[in-house]
Amino acid sequence: MKRAFTVIALLGALGGFAHSATAQDSSKWSFYFEAGPKISDFRTTSYGGSYFPTAQPAFPETDRRVTVRNTFSGFMNVKGFRPLSEHLLLSGTVGLDMQHLNYRTGYTQTGSNGIVTAFGNDHISRLLTRARADFGLHYAVRVGQSGRLLPGVSIGQMVNLSKDGYSYTFIQPGLYFTTDRLLLGATVSDTPYNVLIPGASHFEGDLNGRYSYDAEYRIREFQLSVGAKF
Repeated sequence: MKRAFTVIALLGALGGFAHSATAQDSSKWSFYFEAGPKISDFRTTSYGGSYFPTAQPAFPETDRRVTVRNTFSGFMNVKGFRPLSEHLLLSGTVGLDMQHLNYRTGYTQTGSNGIVTAFGNDHISRLLTRARADFGLHYAVRVGQSGRLLPGVSIGQMVNLSKDGYSYTFIQPGLYFTTDRLLLGATVSDTPYNVLIPGASHFEGDLNGRYSYDAEYRIREFQLSVGAKF
């Protein structure tokens, strides 16, 4: 129910966005549908935990650590630009964002027959769906008859739509090139604070004694897009 409400709210915001643009001055807003690939870079910025070995050997921290891998995925958005002055533009974006979450848990005891003890870990791979919305400011540089280079920065929010997913705020500098029909984009987004990832931020296991592992992450995403005006 919460996910459906989020999608409906975003579609409503997009409809209101377009209606406002038409009501004020249809020539001032330019809307593009854009889509493309991205790379998600997960950086462990804080980690810790506890370990109380009750027998030898005591296992090193590398065997208890959760490892999150960098991944490829994609996105699709509706993006609009509106001039505020000769060189300054306001942008707004709503869309759907996919993120491939891929991580390996720490090792834990899986069985023992009194002589031989077995240890193992889990490899988790999930495709997360999020709704996204952002607003930004861009400086316009004319290129030819209808082209514009638009360096700028946006701030936005990812809203989780998946089970065991997560939401976060992001800051996104980038460069767009637009014409009367085409949009090309290259952006890099980053979280301005540490993020907790369900499953990867907390793990408990047993390696000759109970242990826990806790971590926080920063998420940086490199995105390329191509779009068409509508």
